[in-house]
Amino acid sequence: MRKSTVRTALTTVLLCGAFLPATACGSEDGGNNEFTGAAVRTAAATAGENAFERAGHTIEGGLSCTDEGSGENLKITCTGTTQDGQDAELTAEADRNPEIETSDGVRIEGFTIVGTVDGERVIDHKGCLGAGC
Repeated sequence: MRKSTVRTALTTVLLCGAFLPATACGSEDGGNNEFTGAAVRTAAATAGENAFERAGHTIEGGLSCTDEGSGENLKITCTGTTQDGQDAELTAEADRNPEIETSDGVRIEGFTIVGTVDGERVIDHKGCLGAGC
């Protein structure tokens, strides 16, 4: 299986290489790199749900995410509810050279990531969140 890794300050390239099929994005050698905000929100939701699970707070019904900005100014905010009925929030802010990899599960690098449950910080990562971190 080919590894899908993208390192760039341009969110369009980052997200396209990580989440959309090559036919939707163009070739790796300079093709068109279109994407939708849904790709970044889906990646953050998946990595966030897994991180909350590892922190002992299973998310009921998934996380709902919004994004603003792009590249090194990208900020993703996800909200949801734990199985215990507590409010959960995850915020991921891009640092230099953000990366998202999906070869062996979703991994997000180059972000400062904070997750809270009912206002209590339960996730605090700078750099990497997800598979293999």
